[in-house]
Amino acid sequence: MNKDELNQLFKSMTPNDIQKSKMLNNILHKTDNRLKSPANRKRTWLAIPATCLALIMVMLISNPFGSKTSAYTINLKLNKEGSLFTLVDIAKGSDDFGKSVSYVDARPELEFFIEGDNIAKIDMSTENEYIYAVDWTETQHEKFWNVEYYQHFDEERQVSIADFDLLYDKTLTMNFDNHFKDYDQIWYRWTAWNMYNWAAEDNFSHFLGAGDVSEDLSLEEELKLAVGNNGSGIGHMQLDDYPKELMEDTITITITDRDGNQTTERIKVKISNNELQQTVVTAWLAD
Repeated sequence: MNKDELNQLFKSMTPNDIQKSKMLNNILHKTDNRLKSPANRKRTWLAIPATCLALIMVMLISNPFGSKTSAYTINLKLNKEGSLFTLVDIAKGSDDFGKSVSYVDARPELEFFIEGDNIAKIDMSTENEYIYAVDWTETQHEKFWNVEYYQHFDEERQVSIADFDLLYDKTLTMNFDNHFKDYDQIWYRWTAWNMYNWAAEDNFSHFLGAGDVSEDLSLEEELKLAVGNNGSGIGHMQLDDYPKELMEDTITITITDRDGNQTTERIKVKISNNELQQTVVTAWLAD
């Protein structure tokens, strides 16, 4: 099946746009089995057609700068009364705000954006995992809006090769000029990259169902299994042996306005397995 046929298949499927994007990227991008240690984490991914679950159990991304669709987001709003943090859960509707979100995600990520006025700088950091941005304004570092910055296509091998050392980091800084207003057009993504690399070791040994899938499945059934989208835990990371202290992370956000005033807030993120052995992302605003 070529890429055009694969795209046509995805257009006819029922998951929402974000799920389709993740599923498509998961199929087109397979990790090189030669995973490096965190101290030297050179990441190379190969884009190939997938024919079985073991080949398509990958995280994301081919092009993270695709359509702007609502996701499970933390929407940080600043107003005259100070900072107001609200969390949006797409499963409950875009108008259902709260102080926490929890959802199933086979490749754990958290996505959020910031709204406000008079913001000069945004600094973010994580303790255990990684963060990056998707910049539709194309005003920040090129790596946040040009996929070719960290990924190239190998014509001879007909694969896309990406080095995520060039994209993921534990710190992130955005600077804005005096005329900038489109803060909500830059989305920030926390990703459990260390956890994924651990789960992918030894031929994806920490994924439920890896290497143990019926050959009688249709392509559509294989796709759903690969991204953990069939209602079971197959395709999800199993965290029994993962260090407990690394299942949680803290995203620290410091916003500096043009008068030099600062607001700092922290988002707590926890990854766990539910009773169906699915991978669950839970996030809340720290007190």
